[in-house]
Amino acid sequence: MSAARLVSVIMPARNGVATIGAQLAALSRQTYPGRWELVVVDNGSTDGTAELVAGFAGRLPDLRLHRAALRAGTSYARNEGCRVSRGELLLFCDQDDVVAPEWVAEMVRGLARFPAVGGHVERRLLNDDVALATRPEKPAGSLQGGFDFLPYALGANCGVRRAVFEELGGFDPAYPYGSDEVSFFWRAQLAGYRIGALPDAVVHYRLRRRLREMARQYYSYGLSHPRLYRDFAAAGLPRSVRSAAREWRWLLVHLPDLVRSRKARAVWVTRCAMRCGRLVGSLRQRVVFP
Repeated sequence: MSAARLVSVIMPARNGVATIGAQLAALSRQTYPGRWELVVVDNGSTDGTAELVAGFAGRLPDLRLHRAALRAGTSYARNEGCRVSRGELLLFCDQDDVVAPEWVAEMVRGLARFPAVGGHVERRLLNDDVALATRPEKPAGSLQGGFDFLPYALGANCGVRRAVFEELGGFDPAYPYGSDEVSFFWRAQLAGYRIGALPDAVVHYRLRRRLREMARQYYSYGLSHPRLYRDFAAAGLPRSVRSAAREWRWLLVHLPDLVRSRKARAVWVTRCAMRCGRLVGSLRQRVVFP
């Protein structure tokens, strides 16, 4: 990709005043020599996020704040950011993480080879051992998985050529929180596009620290999984009833973990929250995906 081609970085934001400053500072230190813009999509913040973003205008000269509050949801915010952006390459990051200095450069380099890419999600820098126990780091150079189906890139560190994004119709707003990137990258692969894994395009990922926040997040993940099954069963996504039975058996056997240690309790609660989300999601979607 020629360095003369504009790159757009899209970042959804909602009440991120506690963390977004670190991400904006990291973006201001990018080493990429070409032209790029940052579009921060304010999805209805009420905590001063917009004012904090505006304060970075001098450090990020091609920074734009786009207000999009007609509906809540990451998919909607990302689509809105892409709609008002101008770049031929679209990169995505989140408000509560920290991109490495070479992130934009490595993503652009990857999109010269692949129509869509996912970078390395590093989890040790910003998280304690309890949070890491619930979500261990994957090896650099690997995509996300866990469904016995196609891999996918995490929405906090991914990119796509605009032509591919527009052909796919963007992120599906039926996935407001959870699995939006899963659906997008599965659709991309089913349409014939390869997803490249970029070990050197690093984002330092921030996990939830409080147990209630962890449980809420994993419940949302689980809630979205039956919709994935409804949308992709015909393409080969397995129902995995046996693995669900094994998981519920594990939760029963490990019930004492709730009082064993903070780390063991966090793992048990998040795994249980995801399974509860799947049960409720199955009822809502009228499918069986436990």
